[in-house]
Amino acid sequence: MATRSIAGDTMNLRKLIAVGLALLCAAPAFAQDFGNQGVVTLTKAGVGPSVLLAKIASLPCSYDVSTTSILALKDAGVADAVIAAMVERCVGASKAQGATGIGSDPASKRSAGLYIDLGSGPAHQLVKIRPTTASGGRTTGNGSLLFPFRLKLGIPRVSAQTAATASRPRFYFYFETDDPRVGDFGTSATVSAQSPTEFSLMRFKEKNGQREMVVAKQKLFSGSIGIDPKDAIQFSVEEIGDGVFAVSPIEALKPGEYGFVLRSGSDAYRIYDFRVPS
Repeated sequence: MATRSIAGDTMNLRKLIAVGLALLCAAPAFAQDFGNQGVVTLTKAGVGPSVLLAKIASLPCSYDVSTTSILALKDAGVADAVIAAMVERCVGASKAQGATGIGSDPASKRSAGLYIDLGSGPAHQLVKIRPTTASGGRTTGNGSLLFPFRLKLGIPRVSAQTAATASRPRFYFYFETDDPRVGDFGTSATVSAQSPTEFSLMRFKEKNGQREMVVAKQKLFSGSIGIDPKDAIQFSVEEIGDGVFAVSPIEALKPGEYGFVLRSGSDAYRIYDFRVPS
């Protein structure tokens, strides 16, 4: 009798992991990662500007719109209207890639989002980190106490584009306090975050040319879905203005790949990634 019960529990656990994997792999359209290379690939495949414009308008900015990258897009045959849409999507109201001038006051209100301070000493250089999303997924383990099932999601690219300049980098979170349902930290379909405490700071493991994070665990008699608090890195939070927070890791970070992770729906995670160089 006991044997049948354990076998049944094991089968149910396997089904739970399979369902979780299916849900997490079926991320909604707004959670796609679509950057410069995606635009070039579709252009070379003969996809017209109207389709590209619609796709750019439907997704968060993950484009590099620096002068060098714009020239590369032109050389690849991307239409001017498409490049302009990419720039508009990322820059918005005359802000270039979310960067502010040296010596600017972090307490000054900015567009909603997460910024890393690349300045030194009393000088500040705030640069906005554009979000990416986890995609795909794989399971490891056998469901036992020693080797529980783990559901892992892959993060595009082997390394983050943003590099910290210190082992204890300083970040600034800017929230849209007037409308809690719309902003860079959320979409019209999900309530956006209103505090850095809703994020988890994670170190990603590098595997097969991409970065991974664990989003579900299942042992023989227990399981959890979401970021395990034991895997999260502790950070301090200081409110320095209306909807403005200064954030720093409690301890120095070792060289590697990191990111602030926000669960933006039942099957989607938005990741504001950065790396700490050696």
